[in-house]
Amino acid sequence: MDLFKDWDVTNLTLKRKVKRKITKKRLKKRKEPVNYEGRTYTDYLEYKIQYPNIPTTEMDTVYNHQSGPYIQTFIFENTSFMIGILHSNKTADSMSESLNKFQDKLTDKEYKSLFSLLLTDRGTEFAKPQQFEININTGEIRSKIFYCDPQQSSQKPHVENNHNFVREILPNGQDWSHLTQEKIDLMFSHINSTPRESLGNKTPYEIFTFIYGKDLADTLNIQKIEKDEVCTTPRLLK
Repeated sequence: MDLFKDWDVTNLTLKRKVKRKITKKRLKKRKEPVNYEGRTYTDYLEYKIQYPNIPTTEMDTVYNHQSGPYIQTFIFENTSFMIGILHSNKTADSMSESLNKFQDKLTDKEYKSLFSLLLTDRGTEFAKPQQFEININTGEIRSKIFYCDPQQSSQKPHVENNHNFVREILPNGQDWSHLTQEKIDLMFSHINSTPRESLGNKTPYEIFTFIYGKDLADTLNIQKIEKDEVCTTPRLLK
């Protein structure tokens, strides 16, 4: 427009073009760490239509600090009964080892009734599906595992909602270095002895023992706490 001709400027480039050489690294497509084919949430829904009588167990991990410790949580959807396993490592090897220990501790019938069908998220600690589905010591198939869609925690609402009880006893930001498996078992004994409106004001412990028996609850180290003695505050573990 000749606005700068008085200063002998006839061609002003306001925008500088920078050409970047596209390297092979930039062209590299991100690799999906796990093949979820046949194990997606849609696959889970189809599986439930085929096998409606197999109860779902939702699995998750709760922690306060990236460095740990970590609590692997299981909730048996048909009873709202929840248990937790303390871990120092947040890895698939560590988390799947819990199932190996349960299989050693429980009868075949008990294991199948509790852990035949697992639903979890796509966290790295669950990223080796074969280790959860197959007993690495015997090679036998013991469970079927499915994964929620990315960023869809609402697809496993039971375990997510029950974590609210955990957070009442172990608040965010608290140091968990004092935790032991015995304290975890005590915490879930109190949580499972809390009446739920969704269970007709019965407790998860009452429903679980009605279906599976008290001996199985004892094997899982969960005890009945009298209703007037239930504590779901940080005072419980101090």
